[in-house]
Amino acid sequence: MKCTVQITQEQYFKIDEKKIKIARAERGWTITRLSNESGVTRKTIGEIEKGNKINIRFSTINQIAKALGKELEHFCSKTEK
Repeated sequence: MKCTVQITQEQYFKIDEKKIKIARAERGWTITRLSNESGVTRKTIGEIEKGNKINIRFSTINQIAKALGKELEHFCSKTEK
């Protein structure tokens, strides 16, 4: 009989809010347009770009990255706990 244990490791990432704002500006999009394209609320995008949003779900930043045509890693850097 085999016994397997799944090991999970929490990973923490720092979002570079300036890169999101720059990528949005490069496309000539407003926050409203990015919201419509990504499915993320205008309020959330605004808070992220201002650096006011501390806890951002992976799915949220992933939606924004996909809408902007960028890889998720473009906006994230891994940090220690």
